[in-house]
Amino acid sequence: MMRVILFFLCCVISLSLLAADQEKSATVSPWLYKKLTKAEKLIEQKSYSSAQRDLQKLLGEVDQGSYEQAAVLRSLSSVHALQGQYGKAAQLLKQCLALQVLPEQQEQQAILNLGQLYMASEQYALAVKTLQPWLAKNPKPDAELSALLANAYAQLKQYRQALPHIKRAIAASNKPSESWYQLNLALYYELNDYASAATLLNRLLNRYPQKKEYWEQLSSVYQQLKQYQKAVSIQHLAYEKGLLNSEKEILALTNLFLYVGSPYKGAKLLSETIANKRVRSNSRNWETLANAWLQAKEFDKAISALETASKLNEKGSLYQQLGQIYVEQEQWQKAIDAFNKAVNKGGLKHPGTAYLLMGMSYYELGNVKQARSAFNKAKAYKKQKKSALQWLDYISNQDS
Repeated sequence: MMRVILFFLCCVISLSLLAADQEKSATVSPWLYKKLTKAEKLIEQKSYSSAQRDLQKLLGEVDQGSYEQAAVLRSLSSVHALQGQYGKAAQLLKQCLALQVLPEQQEQQAILNLGQLYMASEQYALAVKTLQPWLAKNPKPDAELSALLANAYAQLKQYRQALPHIKRAIAASNKPSESWYQLNLALYYELNDYASAATLLNRLLNRYPQKKEYWEQLSSVYQQLKQYQKAVSIQHLAYEKGLLNSEKEILALTNLFLYVGSPYKGAKLLSETIANKRVRSNSRNWETLANAWLQAKEFDKAISALETASKLNEKGSLYQQLGQIYVEQEQWQKAIDAFNKAVNKGGLKHPGTAYLLMGMSYYELGNVKQARSAFNKAKAYKKQKKSALQWLDYISNQDS
């Protein structure tokens, strides 16, 4: 946008000075021409205060309502704009247009410049209102102006109106600005048009393959579209390119592998990154790894990971989970050891379950005394009481 504004600032005074040559009906006197030339030189020297003072004085010397007044107002507008005073510059250019003395070509240029100044001063509604009639006479604006209009509509939250303008800007440019693509993408998001967003993001990745945020956004968009296999593929490609390095990103990719039913890939990734210390070796991460190996039916690896997780955990819940796996595999002594560690560490949500399974494990090993002791502890818990009593009755009947 500012590139357009700067072009306006450079050409506005020249338009005033050359008007006599270009438009016979729009001329300035030799006296005013000399004064405006002096102001132009001051502006070239960046003596803005002096130029502004001289031009302000000229306003009181030219005929009111004349083309000469319009020429001075336009030059004064440019001086304010060069100083970043876009609101004041717009006010002066509006006064210039209100005189209705500019020839058609100059008037159209001034209307365009006024819209640009409104944009620069963040008066977006006025910018759109000003540029709409200009567009009616100039239906094929250049890429820069189309982008400018798109931004104005976007600022007004009129996203559907903004979209065709930014698409036109991109199509009309040999080298579209990345910021234009980003605005286009933002509009798709605002309109919940995730399919179009995915298409654009793929295009952006072709142009900017090292931009991590586009890989992340494309994966996220595919998840919005419930295309989870594509989402995990994109995320994994980004990882392989070295763009995903943080623990959070690696764990997110692991969980996505689990979600799409690729637990082995998730487990392999997490195992490797724990080993090379890109992911912390803590209880939570080892537990995630154990669950991944379990889903992949790699039971020995799952048990090994869960043993490590259990040792690192302050509570006994993971040892209880490990004991349950040993029970399923009928490794009774290992189950007993795990349950004992679980109850000794404490913090169990269901200690009765641990005692009940411990009793069953003792019984399978033929240790009836220890089994009875475990079942007696289990019956103290409401949910396990019935099962524990049934086991105790069964043991008693076996003894009699």
